[in-house]
Amino acid sequence: MAHFATIVKFVSGKVIGQPAKPKYHIIIDVNQGLMLFINSNPYEGAMEIDKNGWPKMPMNESFVSCNKALRYTYAELKDVKKTPCGALSRDCIVNLRSHVENSLVMEQSDIDAILAAIDCSRRVVMRNSRGEITK
Repeated sequence: MAHFATIVKFVSGKVIGQPAKPKYHIIIDVNQGLMLFINSNPYEGAMEIDKNGWPKMPMNESFVSCNKALRYTYAELKDVKKTPCGALSRDCIVNLRSHVENSLVMEQSDIDAILAAIDCSRRVVMRNSRGEITK
Protein backbone atom coordinates (compact mmCIF):
# COMPACT_ATOMS: atom_id res chain seq x y z
CA MET A 1 0.00 0.00 0.00
CA ALA A 2 1.04 3.60 -0.44
CA HIS A 3 2.05 6.32 1.99
CA PHE A 4 0.13 9.31 3.39
CA ALA A 5 -1.19 11.75 0.73
CA THR A 6 -0.50 9.30 -2.10
CA ILE A 7 -3.31 9.07 -4.61
CA VAL A 8 -4.38 5.69 -5.94
CA LYS A 9 -7.14 4.70 -8.34
CA PHE A 10 -9.15 1.53 -7.90
CA VAL A 11 -12.69 0.24 -8.28
CA SER A 12 -14.65 1.09 -5.14
CA GLY A 13 -18.00 -0.20 -3.98
CA LYS A 14 -18.27 2.63 -1.45
CA VAL A 15 -19.78 5.11 -3.91
CA ILE A 16 -23.15 5.94 -2.38
CA GLY A 17 -26.12 5.34 -4.67
CA GLN A 18 -24.02 4.00 -7.56
CA PRO A 19 -22.56 0.67 -8.60
CA ALA A 20 -18.85 0.03 -7.98
CA LYS A 21 -16.67 2.15 -10.23
CA PRO A 22 -13.07 3.39 -10.54
CA LYS A 23 -12.36 6.22 -8.09
CA TYR A 24 -9.33 8.24 -7.07
CA HIS A 25 -8.52 7.91 -3.36
CA ILE A 26 -6.19 9.92 -1.13
CA ILE A 27 -4.42 7.70 1.38
CA ILE A 28 -4.80 9.30 4.81
CA ASP A 29 -3.81 6.50 7.21
CA VAL A 30 -2.75 3.25 5.61
CA ASN A 31 -2.89 1.33 8.91
CA GLN A 32 -6.55 2.27 9.44
CA GLY A 33 -7.47 1.96 5.75
CA LEU A 34 -8.52 5.63 6.02
CA MET A 35 -8.98 7.45 2.71
CA LEU A 36 -10.85 10.30 1.04
CA PHE A 37 -12.46 10.21 -2.42
CA ILE A 38 -11.55 12.66 -5.14
CA ASN A 39 -14.62 13.70 -7.14
CA SER A 40 -15.29 15.70 -10.27
CA ASN A 41 -18.31 17.32 -8.58
CA PRO A 42 -18.20 19.73 -5.62
CA TYR A 43 -20.39 17.82 -3.19
CA GLU A 44 -21.20 19.44 0.16
CA GLY A 45 -18.07 20.01 2.22
CA ALA A 46 -15.68 19.38 -0.69
CA MET A 47 -12.32 21.11 -1.11
CA GLU A 48 -11.33 22.19 -4.60
CA ILE A 49 -7.89 21.15 -5.85
CA ASP A 50 -6.01 21.93 -9.03
CA LYS A 51 -2.74 20.82 -10.64
CA ASN A 52 -0.75 22.80 -8.06
CA GLY A 53 -2.29 20.63 -5.35
CA TRP A 54 -2.13 17.38 -7.34
CA PRO A 55 0.46 17.74 -10.12
CA LYS A 56 -0.52 14.47 -11.84
CA MET A 57 -4.24 15.29 -11.81
CA PRO A 58 -5.77 14.17 -15.14
CA MET A 59 -8.52 16.82 -15.02
CA ASN A 60 -8.36 20.62 -14.79
CA GLU A 61 -10.03 20.65 -11.39
CA SER A 62 -11.24 18.13 -8.87
CA PHE A 63 -12.67 18.10 -5.38
CA VAL A 64 -11.57 16.23 -2.26
CA SER A 65 -14.69 14.79 -0.70
CA CYS A 66 -14.61 16.06 2.87
CA ASN A 67 -18.08 15.05 4.02
CA LYS A 68 -17.12 11.53 5.14
CA ALA A 69 -13.90 9.59 5.50
CA LEU A 70 -13.74 6.13 3.94
CA ARG A 71 -12.45 3.11 5.80
CA TYR A 72 -11.32 0.00 3.96
CA THR A 73 -10.30 -3.24 5.64
CA TYR A 74 -7.26 -5.24 4.61
CA ALA A 75 -9.60 -7.90 3.22
CA GLU A 76 -11.35 -5.31 1.03
CA LEU A 77 -8.06 -4.06 -0.43
CA LYS A 78 -5.70 -7.03 -0.56
CA ASP A 79 -6.68 -8.29 -4.03
CA VAL A 80 -7.68 -4.93 -5.53
CA LYS A 81 -5.53 -3.62 -8.36
CA LYS A 82 -4.46 -0.13 -7.30
CA THR A 83 -2.94 2.31 -9.79
CA PRO A 84 -0.60 4.96 -8.29
CA CYS A 85 -1.56 8.46 -9.48
CA GLY A 86 0.86 10.82 -7.73
CA ALA A 87 0.39 12.62 -4.44
CA LEU A 88 -0.90 15.83 -2.94
CA SER A 89 1.56 18.72 -2.72
CA ARG A 90 2.66 19.95 0.69
CA ASP A 91 0.67 23.16 0.24
CA CYS A 92 -2.42 21.13 -0.62
CA ILE A 93 -1.95 19.04 2.53
CA VAL A 94 -1.80 22.24 4.62
CA ASN A 95 -5.01 23.44 2.93
CA LEU A 96 -6.66 20.06 3.45
CA ARG A 97 -5.84 20.14 7.16
CA SER A 98 -7.45 23.56 7.56
CA HIS A 99 -10.46 22.57 5.46
CA VAL A 100 -11.09 19.39 7.45
CA GLU A 101 -10.49 21.09 10.80
CA ASN A 102 -13.19 23.66 9.97
CA SER A 103 -15.65 21.21 8.41
CA LEU A 104 -19.31 21.67 9.26
CA VAL A 105 -20.40 18.38 7.67
CA MET A 106 -17.81 15.75 8.61
CA GLU A 107 -18.21 13.67 11.77
CA GLN A 108 -15.86 14.69 14.57
CA SER A 109 -14.29 11.21 14.74
CA ASP A 110 -13.35 11.48 11.03
CA ILE A 111 -11.98 15.00 11.56
CA ASP A 112 -9.87 13.81 14.49
CA ALA A 113 -8.49 10.82 12.58
CA ILE A 114 -7.57 12.91 9.52
CA LEU A 115 -5.95 15.68 11.56
CA ALA A 116 -3.94 13.12 13.55
CA ALA A 117 -2.69 11.48 10.34
CA ILE A 118 -1.74 14.84 8.80
CA ASP A 119 0.03 15.99 11.96
CA CYS A 120 1.91 12.68 12.22
CA SER A 121 3.02 12.92 8.58
CA ARG A 122 4.37 16.42 9.14
CA ARG A 123 6.63 15.16 11.93
CA VAL A 124 8.33 12.64 9.63
CA VAL A 125 11.78 13.85 8.63
CA MET A 126 12.24 13.84 4.88
CA ARG A 127 15.66 13.07 3.37
CA ASN A 128 16.82 13.44 -0.22
CA SER A 129 18.89 10.88 -2.15
CA ARG A 130 22.10 12.18 -0.49
CA GLY A 131 20.65 11.66 3.00
CA GLU A 132 20.23 15.39 3.65
CA ILE A 133 17.20 16.61 5.59
CA THR A 134 14.77 18.50 3.35
CA LYS A 135 12.02 20.93 4.27
